[in-house]
Amino acid sequence: MGARLCRVVGVPIIGLMVAGCGQAVDGVAQPASVATAKPSSAVVAESTDCDHLTEVLGSLVSDRPYLTEAALPGSADPTCSWSKGPANVLSTLTASVKPQATDPVVIVEMRNGSNVIPDPRSTAVDGVVLDVVAMALLTPTHSIIVNAIDPSVSDETKLDVAFAIAKYLQD
Repeated sequence: MGARLCRVVGVPIIGLMVAGCGQAVDGVAQPASVATAKPSSAVVAESTDCDHLTEVLGSLVSDRPYLTEAALPGSADPTCSWSKGPANVLSTLTASVKPQATDPVVIVEMRNGSNVIPDPRSTAVDGVVLDVVAMALLTPTHSIIVNAIDPSVSDETKLDVAFAIAKYLQD
């Protein structure tokens, strides 16, 4: 039986998953372009705590001054939630950044998927955006998940948040 390697990205709060898998599975060869993801020593060490991300996002979250930082059980990576009021859950915009090495070959292959959001900024960060109820931006070094309960937050705003974080992590 062949080895199976899967990258799993948890979407905070809603628990959806995106997987990119490679190599042989039960003796059936997978496409060569979906090769085994290799850990990267290039994972960026920029701060992803919520105070830093609030500064990075500036006007994208300035209308939501109430910030909550929480980590999911078993994770040290924070999920940041910005809302318009302390009890106004429906105005919440969330972002979670997780250091995660993803082979660039896998990212290129993922761009052919049916749930890909075509955005020219993806190539600038060597990433891919997947619509999995939330917006999931995968780069070679991070998984960035952005979601909003507030229906007034457009997909474009969610993408702006994800790409602002990705750019910060690249600089």
